Amino acid sequence: MKLDYHAIEQAVNAEGDASGFAKLMQAFRQLGVTRYDYLVADGLYRYYDADSYVELRMNGIPQPVATTGDATLIKTTVKGAQAGTFDFTRFCELAGQAGVPVWTSDLRTKTVSYYDAQQRVLLAEPIPGL
Repeated sequence: MKLDYHAIEQAVNAEGDASGFAKLMQAFRQLGVTRYDYLVADGLYRYYDADSYVELRMNGIPQPVATTGDATLIKTTVKGAQAGTFDFTRFCELAGQAGVPVWTSDLRTKTVSYYDAQQRVLLAEPIPGL
């Protein structure tokens, strides 16, 4: 099954805000997405299936990324996003300040992992609703 760029884009546009994240993850699974990465410095999403990936910019805006990871800051940032305190752009700014160049949402393991520049996990959270 080849990933459908437009179907992924439609699912993302239907999400609205962080409160719709679980529904979005369910839609991705139906589309064959096994995981996706968000590349903070590039402002780019990379969606994977079993055999390939597609890249989408959508609402991504490139952000600078600190060289040192800060687990406390990314935890606070994720909690703020889950509470609806700020929008996606601000979330990405704060993730960059926390030294997170990439986060991965893995629909198989049902976790979102936030990595530092050395590819160490600073925070892993369960994906609700999967």
